[in-house]
Amino acid sequence: MMRPVTLAEVLSFIDSLEGSGYAQVASAQSLDFTLNGFAPIASAGEYDVSFWTGDSSVETGLFGNAGGVTAAMFELVHAGLLFVPKAFAASVEGGATKAFPNVKFVCGVENPYHAMVQFLEHFATTVSQSKPHIPASAKVHPSAVVEGCLGENVVIGPGCVVMADSEIGDGSVLEANVTIYSNVKVGRECVFQAGSVVGSRGYGFYMYAGERRMVPHLAGVVIGDGCSFGANSVVAAGFISPTKIGNHCHFDSFVQIAHNCCLGDNIMMASQSGLAGSVTVGDNVELAGGAQSAGHLTIGSGAKVAAKAGITKNIPENAVYAGFPAEDIAVWRRSVVRLRQMGKK
Repeated sequence: MMRPVTLAEVLSFIDSLEGSGYAQVASAQSLDFTLNGFAPIASAGEYDVSFWTGDSSVETGLFGNAGGVTAAMFELVHAGLLFVPKAFAASVEGGATKAFPNVKFVCGVENPYHAMVQFLEHFATTVSQSKPHIPASAKVHPSAVVEGCLGENVVIGPGCVVMADSEIGDGSVLEANVTIYSNVKVGRECVFQAGSVVGSRGYGFYMYAGERRMVPHLAGVVIGDGCSFGANSVVAAGFISPTKIGNHCHFDSFVQIAHNCCLGDNIMMASQSGLAGSVTVGDNVELAGGAQSAGHLTIGSGAKVAAKAGITKNIPENAVYAGFPAEDIAVWRRSVVRLRQMGKK
């Protein structure tokens, strides 16, 4: 969330940053129009702030995670304010308005990602003024802290924390010592076992001016209906789009779902399995115990991943993968047999 700000306020702030020196590369009719949100470039609206890294060879931004779109799709981009590289702005004949005709104001900066982070840290950290909502049908343990909104027949166990600007759907249960951060929306009939954490800041860093800096993850988490989370499982918040989990997904203990992941319906993840940042998972996927995925990958619908597998590339739909690096399980089995035969010689 963020407080509404005028374009003039944001540009004044960006201009004040040491070494920033923004370049106005597209004119707006007025600098007084209001910006009230932020989003990835592919889903930004006319009053959102977004960024483009300058890489027109990738399409990852179309999936809501990164800052890239292909040049052929520039005309589909809508935003109130878009940070782009200065070098790109200078290279476009007729100005960046020609490249992004549906963006109200294009702002050239040295590092668009850094500018976006600075914007978020300055304008998107407003303390919530919302009040908690606890219906009479909810059961809240005296030791729990509830600052968010609860649905009907919700159960909040001992030591739980539900922060402001979070929502827990009807009939959901937080068993004990569960933490639900701000900007988390939980659907109906979900169950969180002891120690689960949802909406914490993701493990994201970037390099700027020779320093490793933390990425703010302010977009929260959205969880569908009928999901369950095992003890000490963690779901991290998204950067500028929420981490998403569909309906009827079930996660064992010590499962990790990192920032910006997007999961479909009916997903099963056994204990100690995990997804790195920005992984897209289709419906009906199963990960066995200890299976792990690198970031920015896609696991197709119906795929199954064997225990302890290490996923380093996209997995097709309905495939069964095993090993490290993970590969088709039939190939993996033949490889294991061959290695054993070689070892006995």
